[in-house]
Amino acid sequence: MNDINFKLRKELTGKIPELLKCFQCGTCVSSCPAEKYGKAFSPRRKILAALYGDEKIINKELWKCVTCNSCNERCPQDVNPYKVLIKLKNYAIKNNLVEESLKDQEQLVKKTGFAIPITDRANRQREKLGLKKLNNIKILEDFSIEHEEKNKE
Repeated sequence: MNDINFKLRKELTGKIPELLKCFQCGTCVSSCPAEKYGKAFSPRRKILAALYGDEKIINKELWKCVTCNSCNERCPQDVNPYKVLIKLKNYAIKNNLVEESLKDQEQLVKKTGFAIPITDRANRQREKLGLKKLNNIKILEDFSIEHEEKNKE
């Protein structure tokens, strides 16, 4: 990491205050399939880059999060890395920082809040594991997010 970009750090921590809770323990990384199999992505490194105000935080690697929510379920500081990553993606979208090759994924994030589709099969598997069902997330203007109730069919 280079010097701290205090202006970007202040902007990001102002909009994503959860960043300030992270003490870089790495628990989020221990269960991250994107890090395990890709090695280029790490929720811990993304949070650290945001804390440094590193402008390179918005790159293709940010979009490699598979939105499994396992980092969030394990975080001892209640940082909620999963939501932090969604907010960083939203920041990239709102500031037109998304590369052309990722525009389809951008549209999916705008529509559902997730970078990959959340299937019924995935939710059934989560239920078997005792995890909460994942519903669509509404991205709000201030970078915050709120979960929407999934329509019952």
